[in-house]
Amino acid sequence: MRLYCEHCGYPQKTCICFHISTVHTSLEIVIIQHEKEGLHAKNTARLVSLCIPSTRIILANNVDAMQSLSEQCSPRHSVLIYPSEHSVPIENVNTITRTEVRTLVLIDGSWKQAFGLVKQNPWLAKLQVFHFASAPPSNYTIRHTTISSALSTLEATAYAIQCIEQVDVSGLHKAQKALQDKWQGPTSHRRQL
Repeated sequence: MRLYCEHCGYPQKTCICFHISTVHTSLEIVIIQHEKEGLHAKNTARLVSLCIPSTRIILANNVDAMQSLSEQCSPRHSVLIYPSEHSVPIENVNTITRTEVRTLVLIDGSWKQAFGLVKQNPWLAKLQVFHFASAPPSNYTIRHTTISSALSTLEATAYAIQCIEQVDVSGLHKAQKALQDKWQGPTSHRRQL
C-alpha cells in the first residue's frame, strides 16, 4: 500500500512539503477544475492551494458549488483569466481596474475542457476577462501540450497575481519545480523546452 503525506497529499517518496512556502496575496483565488483534471497527479491546482491556502478549487461538475460561485462573483470585482475574443491583455489593465479586482477565476483543464466549461457557464463571460499578451514561457515539463504558449494553472495563477498585485510569487514556481524534480514518471512523458 502506497503511503501519502498528510499535508501535501503526494506519495511520501515524492513529498514536497519542504519546498512549500506561503505566497501572500489579497486576491481570492478560485480554480474551476474540470473533473478529469482533478484525477491527474500532475495537476498544479493542488500546488496553488498548498502555497495559497485560501484558494478554492471547485469541481466544474458540482452544480451547487458552481451556482454559488456564479452568485458570489461580481463583474466589477471578479476576473476570469481566459483568452477569448472579448478578453483584454492583463498587462494593459490600468491601476484603477487592478485595485478593484478582488477575485481571480482560473480554469484547470485542457484547452478543450476549458472551452467547454466557459460555454456551459455563460455567466463566466459576464465577468471581466483577461488574457496574457506577454507571459513568460512555461517551465512545466511533465505535461504534454502542443500549444507553445500554454502555461500550467500554477504558472497562470502566478503571472496573473504578479500583474495585478506585483507581489512575490516565487513560492509558486518553487513548488512546481519541486514537483517536477521529484516526479518519477517516464522521461518520455516530459515535454522538451
